[in-house]
Amino acid sequence: MGNAHPNRLLLAGIFMFGLLFSGLVRAEFQPFIEGAALPGDVTASAETAREKLVAEGFEVVGDYVPTEGVRVLVVTNDTLLDTAARSSRGGYGAVLSVALEQTENDTRVSYQHPQYVAHGYRLESDNEPVFQAMARALGATGYFGAEPISSTNLRTYQYAFGLETFEDPVDLGGFDSFNAADRQIASRADNGELGTELVYRVRIPGRDQVVYGVGMHTDDPNANGAALVEAVDVDAPRGYAFLPHPVLLDGSEAETLSLRFRMALFFPDLPMMGGDASFFKLRKAPDAINKLMLEVVDGEIEQEEQSSGGGFGTF
Repeated sequence: MGNAHPNRLLLAGIFMFGLLFSGLVRAEFQPFIEGAALPGDVTASAETAREKLVAEGFEVVGDYVPTEGVRVLVVTNDTLLDTAARSSRGGYGAVLSVALEQTENDTRVSYQHPQYVAHGYRLESDNEPVFQAMARALGATGYFGAEPISSTNLRTYQYAFGLETFEDPVDLGGFDSFNAADRQIASRADNGELGTELVYRVRIPGRDQVVYGVGMHTDDPNANGAALVEAVDVDAPRGYAFLPHPVLLDGSEAETLSLRFRMALFFPDLPMMGGDASFFKLRKAPDAINKLMLEVVDGEIEQEEQSSGGGFGTF
């Protein structure tokens, strides 16, 4: 018993040394981390991943299938919730997505980089303890999604001059009260007629703030989560951990992040034009998603929203 504590410290030291040696602890960050692949199909792998995450103190608050052969688990924990409560519009950073993608030989595991999320969403923490816990749970074999970006640049991220930043959300309307808004959004988000699914609902402690994850399954590829990812990412593991789409209720006002900010944040190396994968392919998506989220929330808009007039084509 007397040696248990030193042994734990030794194991923790070895773990962190391994991350340092492999380049996984850095001053620059990439959007996604690849975990250790799991044997078997995606259904069995999702249960294995769930058990590993719960063992590290995470709560699985969402679980959905954006497309055949893919599962997305959404997790939170006390650290993420505490940071969200201390951060302006921190609900966006209260959860992390984990993607499981079945291939011919195994199931690839990937997840949002907790530190990338912290800086991109301007949280009052760098999420390093969350990064360590995720790496223990799922492994951390490498980064992908973009060339490394510094924390400073992430906290002021803008794909191109004149485009939205984190401080330029899409207004989804207001309500008479927080409780009325919460009931309506949760109900309408889980709406088969609109082609949407409520993947998660997470209340931020001590605040009248809720973040919802909306799965988009519409027939329009411009407002379909899996189609968006597959339009810009072709090799496994793909960035399915970008999903689902977030909606934030803060007090009695609802908003979402512009796709021109959020998708560019998680796929920043995509060119504007040319090639098989570019933002030009998604030029109609920002308006399509804004329209869908407005229908989901159905809040009262004081002034008519102005169309972007060209989506990603206006970069």
